[in-house]
Amino acid sequence: MKKQLISALLAVLLLITPALSQFENYTERSIKAVAVVSGANRGATIDITVIVTPGNGKVFVSVSPFTEIDMQGSAQLSALTACDLTGKDFLNYDFFYIIEAKSTIVGGPSAGAVMTIATIAALENLTLRDDVFMTGMIYPDGSIGPVGGIPYKLEAAAESGAKVFLIPKGQRYVKVQETKEIKRGPFVIISPETKTVDLVEYGRKLGVKVVEVENINEALRYYAGVELRQQEGKFTQERYSNLMKVLADRMKNDTLSLYPEFEKVADEKVKEDVDKKIEQGDELYREGYYYSATSTYFTAKIMMREKIYRHKVQDDSSFSVEVKVIEDEIESVRKVAESYEIGLASFQIVGAAQERLAKAENYLRKAQTSSDWDSAIANLALAKERVESAKVWMSLLPEIKKDYLMSRDELKKRADFYLSMAESLFVYAESIGGFSSILYGDNSADESLKLAEELYNDGYYAGTILSAIDSMTKSAISIELIGIENEETLNQKIDAAKAAAENAIGIAEKYTIPMLAYAYYEFAETSDKLWKLYYFKLSEKIAKTLSTIAGKGEVKVVKAEYKAPEMKTTPEVQTIVEERIKRFYEVPGYSAVTALTLLAGIALLRRGSRRS
Repeated sequence: MKKQLISALLAVLLLITPALSQFENYTERSIKAVAVVSGANRGATIDITVIVTPGNGKVFVSVSPFTEIDMQGSAQLSALTACDLTGKDFLNYDFFYIIEAKSTIVGGPSAGAVMTIATIAALENLTLRDDVFMTGMIYPDGSIGPVGGIPYKLEAAAESGAKVFLIPKGQRYVKVQETKEIKRGPFVIISPETKTVDLVEYGRKLGVKVVEVENINEALRYYAGVELRQQEGKFTQERYSNLMKVLADRMKNDTLSLYPEFEKVADEKVKEDVDKKIEQGDELYREGYYYSATSTYFTAKIMMREKIYRHKVQDDSSFSVEVKVIEDEIESVRKVAESYEIGLASFQIVGAAQERLAKAENYLRKAQTSSDWDSAIANLALAKERVESAKVWMSLLPEIKKDYLMSRDELKKRADFYLSMAESLFVYAESIGGFSSILYGDNSADESLKLAEELYNDGYYAGTILSAIDSMTKSAISIELIGIENEETLNQKIDAAKAAAENAIGIAEKYTIPMLAYAYYEFAETSDKLWKLYYFKLSEKIAKTLSTIAGKGEVKVVKAEYKAPEMKTTPEVQTIVEERIKRFYEVPGYSAVTALTLLAGIALLRRGSRRS
């Protein structure tokens, strides 16, 4: 059956791809996963085959029997994560996933980590052990997240000859319900009873060593006896601080230039608020947080501009005049951006300016369609200051002396890719219950995705890439928060994200000036906790993108210490499974984490963030 599916897939490939030579060097890896059978309290094994060919960044999935969209999304995310972890350029490959189960399985992302392992094995030509099994969802940063039904899956793995069963970190103990029968006269009373099961102990009875793993690298040690070793990078903070200082100086000068006009019309309360905001900017500036200072000055400018407009724009006629002024400024900055030859460094500046121009247009539309005057003026002020922010970013272009130039075709190809990935990751995050406050609303994954689509339709590909990466980062965090149980776990995530961002910036600076990655890294330092996680992740993603475009992102595969488990197998595994007195299942809700401790942080996300 598998050979027929592979043949069918390759036949389709020949139809949709003009060059047969593209498929001469494909690699294939097979792996077994475990799932819960739909409508039954038992597990089942799944055969997964991954074929990687030279290609153009497409993912094809064949599932039998058909499952829900989350399996399709798991395959897409697995390919993306495997490339990210190995430093491969996704756009150089096509990925084909053939997923076969003997029974209809419960939909779920629990095969994501396994598919990522198989994809890495195909990319790096690794040999995988067939007596190692695993369950766990894959997060975009390579960490492994919680899943349900682990006892069933452990049983299925044991029946299929597993010696090692890898589970997500923190899931050794699971809450299960067992049915208890109590006889009272002629009646039998059936009642559920919750208890805790130690999966390590249960695995020992089944002859399987159960091991908690935190990320793909830990799992690779068991599957292939190797680990991925990232390049080491250490960035020079002063190098980027100088550029960010230029940005802050220009934003501060613009702020102070606007202040006299504002002062003439401001009441004491608004003036006090603006003065406090400027003072905060000055303090951040003195501490060397130049991009944070820039954003704080920018917020002060919005406050001043709104007050000026409320005094200056009193009727439809004056409103129309100001709209025309802003429209002309948008067009003027666009023309400058279009005339500039894009390179790795300038792509960040032009892209940042294009994002801000697109936001300016959106605010302008809101201003023109607002149902009340107050909202119209507020949106008009936001539109004007977004244009001004774009001008400040564009003023950095003369600071770039050398650049790795990119053709418009290359830029468009990457914009296509990142937009497609952002759309897929957003849909996947929706399907598995990613945090809605990050997926929707102000400053959300959805908002960034829509902005990326607008930019793409307008032909502004640098901005498309940056907005798509922004959306991907937010979708990814909405997924990763599923696995964060408490503040300690969140802090660990933040520390890891910070270290990863520092390393990625250090690597990227060997080939270009990753000033935007550094800007977000610095902004994370002065942000609240969940925003720290987001900005560190965004910083890392942008830096890695720059290294990938430069063709310098690959990591090393090195041998890792691994000792095969020595376990005494109890009598026949099948007998143990069949002779269980009470059938247990995982309690709904216990496999999902509680995020109550994060509610305060989530509220911060709803407020949004005004970065310049």
